[in-house]
Amino acid sequence: MTSTPDLSSAILGAMKNGSQPTAAALGFKNLVMLDEAILGDFPWFWQNGTNFNQKTFSWINRVFAYNSANDYVATNGENFVTSYAGVLTDIQYQLNSSDQDALNREILANATVVNSLITDWTTTFGAFPPSTPNTQAGQLSYISTQILTWGTPGLTLGALRISSNPMGLLPNVPLGAETIVSTFMTYLGDTSAVANIQEAQTSANSQLTQTHNNVTIPPATAVPGWMWIMDDSGQLQMVPQWNIDESTAVIQNALMPPAGPLPASWGNSFSTTLTASKMDSTTVKVQAEGGIMGAGSILDLIGIFGEANAQYNLWSFDESVTTVDVALQFNGVTTVTPAAVPYDVSTSHGWWNPQPIQLAVSHVAGDSGYQFGTDPHLSFGENGNFGMLSRLMISYQPIITLTFHTSNYSAFSQQISENSSWGVSFLGIPLAGGSQSYFKGTTSQDESGGTVTVTMTPPALTAPVTPADQLAYVIGAEILWPGSASN
Repeated sequence: MTSTPDLSSAILGAMKNGSQPTAAALGFKNLVMLDEAILGDFPWFWQNGTNFNQKTFSWINRVFAYNSANDYVATNGENFVTSYAGVLTDIQYQLNSSDQDALNREILANATVVNSLITDWTTTFGAFPPSTPNTQAGQLSYISTQILTWGTPGLTLGALRISSNPMGLLPNVPLGAETIVSTFMTYLGDTSAVANIQEAQTSANSQLTQTHNNVTIPPATAVPGWMWIMDDSGQLQMVPQWNIDESTAVIQNALMPPAGPLPASWGNSFSTTLTASKMDSTTVKVQAEGGIMGAGSILDLIGIFGEANAQYNLWSFDESVTTVDVALQFNGVTTVTPAAVPYDVSTSHGWWNPQPIQLAVSHVAGDSGYQFGTDPHLSFGENGNFGMLSRLMISYQPIITLTFHTSNYSAFSQQISENSSWGVSFLGIPLAGGSQSYFKGTTSQDESGGTVTVTMTPPALTAPVTPADQLAYVIGAEILWPGSASN
């Protein structure tokens, strides 16, 4: 016996069907619905003065997972940058047995200089980090990687090896480490037979280390790959940089309704209709075209909230009603395109570097290359559980039209007078931040008296809220999956 899909699955599925022509017009290639449950509406005004809006940053900086049972993506609230840094920590470039044996032979043949280099290092900087393999090869790899971080951006082991003036390539040598550089150059010269192996391992781990530093060690001032975010109180924080392709002006022009009385639709628009049926005192079933159906809590479908603790669900007005037709009109549909700043090997700036993840995911046993130290228990590929936002489809808050099959007009008109003010929740999420004076409610009755219609309409731009708090409804997204070869 198959179970009935959940309420979110059914409604988001109906929205996905309705949005397809608009998605195609906006250039979405793989739109998937997004469950706002934890995040709420999207704070689209991403500029806060000359800084990035902290609320926008917090919204986009999340790990997203695909729910295969319900065909939508959602987040459990995990911070993407923090999770990404943890994944990078678990990856290392490992040599296969053949390469490792060749490197070990050269190390053994040059034991005197190797021992001197490792002793000089520990005398100057102390013990190696616990994550460093407890072998001479592992310690030498760590030393090589660290010395490259003292160099000019993009410095490689190969360039350092052939340099006649290595100190000129290492402007950031710590005080007292000159002897280490001299001994290291001797080591490189004496082990030139395995230069290719050393170069591959050191270059890979150097990029990995630098990428990790670029998400965990904020600089004193904003440099490429970092930015300031600011909250409503003016507090600043340095964070890894995200960019948004669309300016706030472009988003506003596409998203916002015209001033004055609202037209039936504006900009890019689409609509979705469903029928909601009361199953029992707490459960509702919804159905839509294409055989879509789902069930869930009555309270999660649509809630209407007013002053003096007024609170209604679809069956609060007239308990004799069994079905309600729900029409959702999404206007001002537009796009927001967030992008993490990619890591640039030539400058060592930026932080988004999916290649180590891709290569670790596809690693073939017996080959040298990036590998996971332990099983991360994550699915990095297409429709996995470690995705990041690459594009959002948003709209102005929807116009919600509820058609009740009843002749008891007074039960509704007594509660919702013409242009009364209300807050609305949809799928358990307070729309527009939950303001109880945001939506305007109206009631009407058809001529035959067989139905009563309640319409909840968002306002035109007469008294906009603080820019940093402006919210848009999120319809769906495109997700970047770092383990996918296409990313």
